[in-house]
Amino acid sequence: MAAPLRLLALAALAALPVAAWPAPADEAAHVHLTVAGDTLIGLGRRYLADPGQWPQLASVNQVRNPRRLPVGRGIRIPLRLMNVEPAPASVLAASGAVRSGNAAVAVGQSLPEGSDLATGADGHVTVRLVDGTLLRLRAGGRLRIDESHRVPAAAAVRSGVQLDQGRVEVQAQPARGGQPGFRIHTPQGVLAVRGTEFRVATEAMQTLGEVLEGAVAVAGRDGAGQHVSAGQGTVVDAAGRVAQPLALLPAPDLSGLPALHERPLVRLVLPPLPGAAGYRVQVARDERFDALLADLRSATPELRIAGLADGRYPMRLRAVGGNGLEGRDALATLWLKARPEPPLPRAPAARATLRGSAADFAWTASSEAARYRLQLARDDGSAAPFSAPLLDLKDLAALAHRADGLPPGVYVWRVGSVRADGDAGPFGDPMHFELRALPPQPAPPEPPAVGDRSIRFFWQGVPGQRFELQVARDADFQARVAEPLLDGNTFELPLPGPGRHFVRLRARDADGFVGPWSATQFFDVPNCVRDAQAGCVRTEGGPLQPP
Repeated sequence: MAAPLRLLALAALAALPVAAWPAPADEAAHVHLTVAGDTLIGLGRRYLADPGQWPQLASVNQVRNPRRLPVGRGIRIPLRLMNVEPAPASVLAASGAVRSGNAAVAVGQSLPEGSDLATGADGHVTVRLVDGTLLRLRAGGRLRIDESHRVPAAAAVRSGVQLDQGRVEVQAQPARGGQPGFRIHTPQGVLAVRGTEFRVATEAMQTLGEVLEGAVAVAGRDGAGQHVSAGQGTVVDAAGRVAQPLALLPAPDLSGLPALHERPLVRLVLPPLPGAAGYRVQVARDERFDALLADLRSATPELRIAGLADGRYPMRLRAVGGNGLEGRDALATLWLKARPEPPLPRAPAARATLRGSAADFAWTASSEAARYRLQLARDDGSAAPFSAPLLDLKDLAALAHRADGLPPGVYVWRVGSVRADGDAGPFGDPMHFELRALPPQPAPPEPPAVGDRSIRFFWQGVPGQRFELQVARDADFQARVAEPLLDGNTFELPLPGPGRHFVRLRARDADGFVGPWSATQFFDVPNCVRDAQAGCVRTEGGPLQPP
C-alpha cells in the first residue's frame, strides 16, 4: 500500500481522543533529547538508515541551523527513517492447504518481511508478528507481511500486513506510547490499532471491519476516517469511503441446542435473530480457534456440519447482517457421539399394526458392530418413553429378536450398535407400532342345510368383517368348487356333484387384517336321480337311486 495511506491511518490515530490510546501528533517517531555537540548531521549518522536524509529531520522539527541545536531540545526522528533490523513473523499453527510462495507452510516457520500467505478452501494459519500481534487467516485468504522489524535505537517495533482477499481475525498487542500500532491494509483502506481484538474481511470489492474489543481507526482512500469502538463495525466501499459505524448484531441464542449430538450430520437450528441475513458457525480443535474443522455460513438459522469425528469441540456461532458485518460470538461446546452408527430397522415397519401378543424385531448388520442393543417401551406420548423400558437387551448377537406376551397397545422401539470393545453408539430413531389383539376367530359354519337343489351355510361374525368361504372336493382344498368373498354371514351354493365336500371360513377385518382359516368341516351330497331342476326324484322309499 502506498505511503499516503499509511500516513492517513496514523493521522486517524492522532485524531482520536487521548483516552482511547496515546498517539503522537503526526507519525510514530523516536524523540532524542539533545546534548552539547549534537547536530542534525550527526543524528542522521547515528539514527537514520540513510544518513543523507538528515534534511528531513530539519523539516520535521523546523530546525533552521542543523549545526547548532540547543541542549535539551526534543528532536523527533520518524521511525520510518531509522535503522531497522529484521524480525520475522512466526507460524504458530497451520492446517489444511497453506502456502507461502510456492512452498507449503509448516508450524514454527519464520516469515520475513515481504512474505505472502495463501490459504486454500480448507486452510487456516495463525501467525505471530514481531510485536506479539496474532493473525488468524481463514480459508481462501491472501495476505502479505508488509512490515516486520525492530528499530533498535528507539526500542520499538513495526508490524503491518496487506490483506488482499479473505478474512483475518486479529489480536493486536498494545503499543507503548509514542510507538506505532499494528496496521492492516486492504485494497479499499487501512485499519490502524494500538491494542485491540477485531476482524477484517475483504470481499465483493469492499472491506468489512468488526471490532470486538478496544477501538480501531479506519481510513479510506478518500482521506476520511472513522473511529470504530468495541461492538461496532464499518464498511469501506469500493471507492474507499468509510461508512458510519454500526452496532454489531448480538450473539445468537444457543439455549435450544442439544447438549449431545448423535448423528454424523450435525444440525444446529437457531432462533431467527432480527436483522440477520445469515449465520456463521466455526468448530475448532482448540480453544483459540487456530485449527478450524468447520467454518460454514448459511442464509438460514439452520446450519449443518458433516465430517466431524466423535469428540468434544469448541464452537462459536454469530449472525451476519445484511451489510455483511458479522456480529458477536456465542460460544459453546459441541459434543458429538454418533458412532458406531445404529443399524437400520427392518421390522416392524414404522407405524405398523401387528396382531396378537408378540412382536418380531429385525435390523440390518452394521460393519462397526459386534453386538446390538434393543429397547422396547410403551408409547405413552411423553418425550422420554425409554426412561422405563419394558425391554432393555444390551448384548444381542443376532439380527432379530421376538418379544412375547405383550398386551395390546402402542409401542416404540429402537436399536443401537456396540463395538467389540464395548463402546456403545447411539440408538437409532425410535420406531412406533401398534399391537392389537387377534380378532375373534369365526366359528366354523353351522352344519349346512343340504336341500334338494342347494346348500346353505351360516356362521357368526363381527360387524365390519368380510369373509372368505372355500368349498372343495378334497380336504387340502386343491379341487375347489366355490370360493366367494362375502360381506354377510350366510351363503347359498347350488348343489355340487354327489359325494363328500369340505368347507372352511376366514374373516377379513376392516383394516385389511386377514385372520386364520377355521377348522375344516364337511358335508355329503346324496347320489340320486335328479329332475330337470336338479332336484332329487323322490319316491315313498326316499330319493330314487340311480340304477
